[in-house]
Amino acid sequence: MSTSQEPRRGRGRPRTPGAEKRIIDAALEEYGEHGWSGFTMDGVARRAGVGKSTVYLRWQDKDTLLTDAVGSASDELGDVDTGSLRGDLKGLAANLFRYFREPAGWASLRIIIDTAGAPEPLGRFSEAVADVQVEHVEKILQRAVQRGEAKDGVSPNAVAECLYGSVTMQTLGVRLDGGALEDAQIDERAAALVEIVLDGVLG
Repeated sequence: MSTSQEPRRGRGRPRTPGAEKRIIDAALEEYGEHGWSGFTMDGVARRAGVGKSTVYLRWQDKDTLLTDAVGSASDELGDVDTGSLRGDLKGLAANLFRYFREPAGWASLRIIIDTAGAPEPLGRFSEAVADVQVEHVEKILQRAVQRGEAKDGVSPNAVAECLYGSVTMQTLGVRLDGGALEDAQIDERAAALVEIVLDGVLG
C-alpha cells in the first residue's frame, strides 16, 4: 500500500492532560465489551471522559485508534530478557496470561476471534495483533541463537502459535468457568507450557 493510500491521522495530539492514555484504555475496554460492530468513537470518548473532538485530534477513525491501542498495550508483553531461552519464554507466557486477565488483553482476544469470523480483514488493527505476537518471539529466539542455546532456523511463527494458542485456549476455558487465574497458577501453567515448546525448539 502506498503512503498516499494509508489513512491519514488527525494533526496533533489530545491537548487534555493524560487524555491519550485514557482514550487508549477506553478504546480497549469498549472493544472488549462490544466488539467491532458495537465499537464507536462516541463510546470511547464517553468512557474516557473527553469530548469527541479530543479523540479526533489524534485518530481519524476507529481503525487507526485501535491499531495504536493494540500496539501500545502489547509493548510490554515481550519486555523480557532473563539471559536464557527458558526464562524468556516463561516470562512471555506468564505476561500473556496476566495480559489476558485485563481489559486490554480481552480486547485483543476479541479482535482475534472477530477477525477469524469475518469474511475479510476488519482493519489494520487486526493485523497489528498478529505482528506483535511474532515479533516478541522472534527477538527471544534471536538472542537464544546468539547465546548458542537454540539452532538457527526455528520458525518464530510456529513458536508463537504454540505459546499464544495455548494461552488463549486456557484463558477462554477459565473465563467460561467464570474464574480467573491467580499469579501462582499462571507461573505454573507458563512453566509447563514452555517445557512442551522447548521439546520442539531444542529437541
